[in-house]
Amino acid sequence: MDSAGVRIDPRARRWLAGHGGAVTLRSAPRHGCCGGTARLPVAEPGPPAAADADAYRLKTVDGIHVYLAAPLAEGVQTLTVRLEGLLGWHRLFVEAPDAGGQPADGQSM
Repeated sequence: MDSAGVRIDPRARRWLAGHGGAVTLRSAPRHGCCGGTARLPVAEPGPPAAADADAYRLKTVDGIHVYLAAPLAEGVQTLTVRLEGLLGWHRLFVEAPDAGGQPADGQSM
């Protein structure tokens, strides 16, 4: 079931439109300082590698092609793609709701 929602912040949407008009959302392992691993969503500009394309579901959000990794597509949360940066340096990041369903204020993932 494809129930995950994706929102793209206006600033991120403008940046992505000028950089190919596509973004890949996937989960990546993050390791804790005291052990343990959590898989957090990450955003990368552009489509996934052709060899990996079958592992993604394509959505179009506000004119941007969003390639959503199957495990994220099956989640029930809404993922928000945002952009931060200074001068010529920019980084996409994903905000996901916390366990209670509320957006994680100021938390980049």
